[in-house]
Amino acid sequence: MGILKSGIIGPVRNKTGPLVGRMHRSTNVVTAAYRASTKPPTTSQLGAQDKFSLLSSFLSNIDDLIKIGFKQFSKGKDPMNVASAYNYDHAFLATETGFTLNYPQLVYSRGYILPAESPAILPLPKQIEFNWLPQRQSMYCQYTDMATFLVYNPEKGYAISKPLATDRYAQGYLLDLPKEFAGDTVHCYMSFASKDGKLQGNSTYLGQLTCV
Repeated sequence: MGILKSGIIGPVRNKTGPLVGRMHRSTNVVTAAYRASTKPPTTSQLGAQDKFSLLSSFLSNIDDLIKIGFKQFSKGKDPMNVASAYNYDHAFLATETGFTLNYPQLVYSRGYILPAESPAILPLPKQIEFNWLPQRQSMYCQYTDMATFLVYNPEKGYAISKPLATDRYAQGYLLDLPKEFAGDTVHCYMSFASKDGKLQGNSTYLGQLTCV
């Protein structure tokens, strides 16, 4: 039974006939009750479902980075939804059996802070070495900018993130890996943010490597 707490113009709670009342982002909304379709999904719909599942599995592993990296472009929307919409059009590669993620095109952060100059990655025993070259300082490129690193293991569906781990001036960082990663292929990313964290930069894909 639906309840009108403040009369006919007040908020609705629960189901009233074909309508459902609920609170969404501090606003009372009324929507039509969900009706399950009896039609089988089309090939296009199944493909869209597969894509959504693939992208969601990746983004949900790094929600802490998404909330920060897409915050300034969200404008009141959920940063995770904004990140999903931004990545969706270029996040997939077609295969013989369906789709796979296009890892070099995935982005967890957007903004004006400049990326690293000539970043590189090197596999070490139970570690990955990140390094980059020095850069001339400017409004969006400061020695004090803080670097964030991301290593994603698709085989295990597991991400290691190190937000604001070191500054731009360091020109390098050693990221520790769990021993279970040995022999697995991982994808590596990094980005910079201003020292106070208010401004973010575009995340950069640095490549893939096999852990040792």
